[in-house]
Amino acid sequence: MLREKSDRLLTRALSGSVFSWREIFRLMIPGILDNLSITLISMLTTALISKNGESSMAAVSLVGPVTGLMVCFFTGISAGGSVIVAQCWGGGDEERLKRAIATGFCLTVVVGTVISVPLLLFPEWILSLLYADAEPEVMEKAVIYLSGSVWSVLIFTVYTAGFAILRGLGESRRCLVLSIVINLAYFLFSVLFLNVLDMDIVGSVWALLLARFVGTVLTVILLIYWKPPVKMKLWNLLSFDRELLKRTLQVSLPFGLEQICISFGNLTSKIYMVPLGTSAISTHAIANSLLTVFSTASLSAGNLAVTVVGKCYGAGKKEEAYRYGKRCNQLATALMLLSCLVFMPLLPFLLNRFHPTAEAFAMARKLLLWSIPSLLLFAPMSNTLPFTLRAAGDSAYPSYISLGVLWVISIGLGYVFAIPMGWGLWGIWAAQWLSWAVRSLLFYLRFRRKQV
Repeated sequence: MLREKSDRLLTRALSGSVFSWREIFRLMIPGILDNLSITLISMLTTALISKNGESSMAAVSLVGPVTGLMVCFFTGISAGGSVIVAQCWGGGDEERLKRAIATGFCLTVVVGTVISVPLLLFPEWILSLLYADAEPEVMEKAVIYLSGSVWSVLIFTVYTAGFAILRGLGESRRCLVLSIVINLAYFLFSVLFLNVLDMDIVGSVWALLLARFVGTVLTVILLIYWKPPVKMKLWNLLSFDRELLKRTLQVSLPFGLEQICISFGNLTSKIYMVPLGTSAISTHAIANSLLTVFSTASLSAGNLAVTVVGKCYGAGKKEEAYRYGKRCNQLATALMLLSCLVFMPLLPFLLNRFHPTAEAFAMARKLLLWSIPSLLLFAPMSNTLPFTLRAAGDSAYPSYISLGVLWVISIGLGYVFAIPMGWGLWGIWAAQWLSWAVRSLLFYLRFRRKQV
């Protein structure tokens, strides 16, 4: 009896002509586990790096936005490819779908390779330009970490391209396998190089390189030997379709530019954070790592929206696309609440995994506790609705809003709060909370008006 009632309830809430509620769950659950595996293993690896002291933590924290600038751009390009793949999948034309897959794959790899060249050639000069006031020990480690990380980014372009294609086709289980493999490999290699061999920052570089190589090899295998909805050959991946390239760029470029500007904003915040000292940079890295743990399950709702809303929209089912957009936002809020209930009681234990000083422990804990209201009220909608709008072809508006909020609030007000007003890290985090609120309001108004 209970099973029948649950089935009827879930059918009314989640089933439609394109997806049943069981299919939604088959997409959703691996997506949540995927994001959790990425974040938790990343947190553990960051904790391993922290054992080498605040200088190593600070070096990794400073380099992160630089390589993130590259990764975010070709990830944005791959996300556009994922949307087009989902829409072509919904259209039911297999040959067109194959061309969309090849176009998204090649575009991501080419763009990622091109933007890696400057950092391959001038790592020390770029870091010196950005962080002239950094302490010598931090700068020395940062140059080593950046030099190796760029090579791993080149490998990562292939992984990112393949992962986006699988996500666009609703292959959430394969995405989960890929994430677990690459992140578990990263953690195990980090244990080997950092704990066993005690290689400090060089060990972090080797762990990243080898893990991404393993993940990339597995990605290519899955792309070539998967089962329906479409089977690809290696040479099928090495081509462009001009019409689909244009459509992919229409979605990808705004999102890619948005991502690169967001990453550049993170880089800018690191630049004006340097005068606050190595301890402040390290504390911010710790708190931000745990903030990602709290929000990661909620973020999976955005990835779900790309597949579900994109396929419904491609199949001409706009009312269903709108309904699933609302459901994905509700799911994001529920997952955020569940994450806070699970992880907040564990906060002291999690913080101690990073070996912080007493001052860093207290500050990171306060920042995270004060983040809870914004995490529950604004972060889910702020992060999920842009994916929903893009999946329905509205790619420009989310990018304009994200960039405007980034530079006016996150960067502009963040700087004013942190430096002239003297709030330090509190100012940077207060600006972040405000940016979530503004983004969620503007995206919600657009979503209601457009109804995708």
